[in-house]
Amino acid sequence: MKLPVFAEPLGAELDACSEVGELWTPLGDGGVRCVACAHRCVIADGSRGACGVRYNRGGALRVPFGYVARRYVRSVETNTVFHVLPGAQALTFGMYGCDLRCPYCHNHRISQALRDGPTQEHPTPMSPAALVDEALGAGCRVLCAAYNEPMLSVEWMARVFELARARGLVTAVVSDGHSTPEALRYLRRTADVFRVDLKAHDEASYKRLGGRLQPVLDSIALARELGYWVEVVTLVVPGLNQEARAIASLGARLREIDPAMPWHLNGFVPRYRLAREPSAEPLFLLMAAGSAYALGSRFVYVGNAPACAELAHTRCPECHTLLIRRHDYRTLENHLRGAACQQCGAELPGIWRPLAPASRPRDTTPNPSCELGDLGRPDRDRQERPRVT
Repeated sequence: MKLPVFAEPLGAELDACSEVGELWTPLGDGGVRCVACAHRCVIADGSRGACGVRYNRGGALRVPFGYVARRYVRSVETNTVFHVLPGAQALTFGMYGCDLRCPYCHNHRISQALRDGPTQEHPTPMSPAALVDEALGAGCRVLCAAYNEPMLSVEWMARVFELARARGLVTAVVSDGHSTPEALRYLRRTADVFRVDLKAHDEASYKRLGGRLQPVLDSIALARELGYWVEVVTLVVPGLNQEARAIASLGARLREIDPAMPWHLNGFVPRYRLAREPSAEPLFLLMAAGSAYALGSRFVYVGNAPACAELAHTRCPECHTLLIRRHDYRTLENHLRGAACQQCGAELPGIWRPLAPASRPRDTTPNPSCELGDLGRPDRDRQERPRVT
C-alpha cells in the first residue's frame, strides 16, 4: 500500500501527542501489525500506517492520545443519531487522520489534513477529565467521537469514555465502520453507541474511497452482536450509489442483520472535491425510503433534503403514530412514554433513558501536555450499561 505524504508541522505535533497503543502485534525485525482498522497495516520501524497517525517507533506502535482537533456542543441528532436520548445535548469531539479518502468528506479539513497540506491545523492538548468536565458543564448527556475516523484513536477513546460513562454520559462513536473485531471488542467496554457510515454497495465503489465493503458489513453485524446500539447512515451520492440497485442491495444487507436498525438515507450536498457535482435528488431519496419500508425496514430516515422533511420523524412501526418530530436535526416533540408508543404501547428500540452517574473515578492523565504516561486498560465493570430496547 502506498503511504500518503503528510503535512508538516502538523505531523510532528501529532507525533508528540501520542502514546504506545494496545491494538497491535510485533512481527520481528522491529515491524508491527496494527489492528485498529481493516487495512491491518504492517508498519516497519520509522514508518506510518495508511492513516498517518499510528506509527512505529522503535518497534512499538504509537497512537493518537491526549488531544482534540475539534469539539462542539450540539444536539445529539446532528450526529445522525435519532434513537439515543432525543433532544439531548452532546459534546462531539474529533481528531486528525482517516483510513479512507472520500472525495465528498464534510470534515476534510481535519480528516484529510495530513494528506492535503499545507495546513494551519494544530491539536489542542486535552485530558480525559477536562473533556468530560466540559461536557457536563455544558449540560450534555452524550459524549460523541466523530469528524475524522475515531477508531484510529481507539485507545484514547476508551480512556475518555471510561470517565464519561462513570459520570453518567452515554458514549457514542461515529465511524466509517472500516474496522476490526479486535477494535470493536476493545471499545465495547466503554462505548454504548456505534453509528456507522455505510458508503457504497459493492467492492469496486468502496475501492474508490480507499476501503472495502465487507469489513464494514462485518462491523455492523458484530457491533449489534456485542450489544452496541447501532444506527447506519448512507450518504446518497450521484455517481457513487444514487441508483435503485445500489440502495436496494444495502437495504437488503441491513435487514439481514436487523430490520429494526435505523437506516438514514442522507442526501449528498456538493463539497470538497465534488463541489461541482449535483446534489442528491429528493425524489430518489423519497422512493428509496419508501421501497425500504415496503421490503421490511422498520425505521428509515431521510436527511439533508428539505423536500423530504416528513421522513425525519419517528413513527411507531406498529400503529404509525407520530412519536418524535424533528426539524433540521433537532427534536421538537417527543411523545414516547419511556421507550413505548403512547398510542399502542409497542416498545421502540434505542437508548431512551440517561445513565445514572457513578462515583467519579480518579483521572491521573496530565493536562495540557501531550507527553502522557502509560495507557491503562478501561475498567470493564465500573457501571451498568444503559438499557437498549
